[in-house]
Amino acid sequence: MEHNHGSNGSDTGMNVWCLMGDQFGHVKPVEEYFGPKARFTYDGVYDPRAMLAAAPDLVLCVNDFIYDISRCLEEARRAHIPSLVLQDGILEWRCQYENPLFGAGGGAPQHQPVLADKIACLGSQSARQIGAWGNASKVEVTGMPRLDPLLKRTPPRVRRPGIRILVMTAKKPGFTPEQTAVTVRSLRDVKAHLDTVPEIEVIWRLSKGLDQTLGVANRLKDDSGLELAALLETVDAVITTPSTALLEAMLMDRPVAALDYHNVPRFVQTAWTISAPGHIAEAVAELRKPPPRKMAFQRDCLNDSLACAGPAAPVVALLMEKMVAAAKADSGTALRLPPNLLGRDVPAPAGTPAKLSSLYPGQPAFEGEDIMEMQGRLARQQRRIEELEKVIRRRSIFYALYKAGQSLQNLLRRKTGTGK
Repeated sequence: MEHNHGSNGSDTGMNVWCLMGDQFGHVKPVEEYFGPKARFTYDGVYDPRAMLAAAPDLVLCVNDFIYDISRCLEEARRAHIPSLVLQDGILEWRCQYENPLFGAGGGAPQHQPVLADKIACLGSQSARQIGAWGNASKVEVTGMPRLDPLLKRTPPRVRRPGIRILVMTAKKPGFTPEQTAVTVRSLRDVKAHLDTVPEIEVIWRLSKGLDQTLGVANRLKDDSGLELAALLETVDAVITTPSTALLEAMLMDRPVAALDYHNVPRFVQTAWTISAPGHIAEAVAELRKPPPRKMAFQRDCLNDSLACAGPAAPVVALLMEKMVAAAKADSGTALRLPPNLLGRDVPAPAGTPAKLSSLYPGQPAFEGEDIMEMQGRLARQQRRIEELEKVIRRRSIFYALYKAGQSLQNLLRRKTGTGK
């Protein structure tokens, strides 16, 4: 079967359609690596018709849980166009299972399943876990292109004993007010201890106004990796709530402790963990003079969580090329890409994935096991969405006409001097 996609018949190389309105740092290193061999179009509207009209060779995204993006991915699969989602950060328990945006709030669970044909995973750890969620044929270990600039940096040696510690939070210190309160309590405890050690200089990098809550000076200028990398070069150790910053600090060979009072499982291991006030003093003492065996374990954690033997952009580019080639060679009516295109072995998950109804109890969207009943419910909901979209478009047109009429009326009044 011949499938009509490609670079519109031109000879400009791979045509990549990017479903994203932000988070460009994940994709730009790949675009730069391809150079003139690929053309990247960024679509922040997520319009399936525009995507199909461009006839891309591959569809790329960073998140696939958004409804309009999922609709584009469905249309791409029908058109035999392969799609790839880039994992945008570490897996974190609260985000996965307690974030109201996802399954815990009745929304689409993250990565359960992955909607794109493939997911470019940060490392073996996330590939194992995402694969165990029912995506064994979709996971590929690539590393994280956004962190490639860190691989080019040679961090200066830390001073011994450590006298400058960076304390930081993830972009979201909590996904609920209760979670945020726990994070604030952990930061207060850390601050109380560090205040008793005057020879330690503390650098704070806190999100969502927590610097004002704690009454500290904040070094958060922006959330770019380069800004954090420059800051990491100036400190001796890091204490951070669970986030991708764990890996960034490890990449810079800084001893890093996970600050986690939430008492939930953690997907990414660390050599140091602060989960209660009684852990702080010992952890800080060791961060200042880390035992070699713990630094060795930290490097093991890093290598398991992040493929960092070399830059990730060339690996993602190779995966994209293999996906396009496999799609063109596939003659079936439904596109199915072979597993493990990169040849990087990921252990096959044992058993079957847990049911969403057990992972997110009490959410009506995940109840029931009758496939025909769920298909009927899905069809009715999609039809309802289409009807509401038509209503919105009509109202938008009427509102635009109303505003245009008002503007014309005001203009005429000003010209005639009739005032209001």
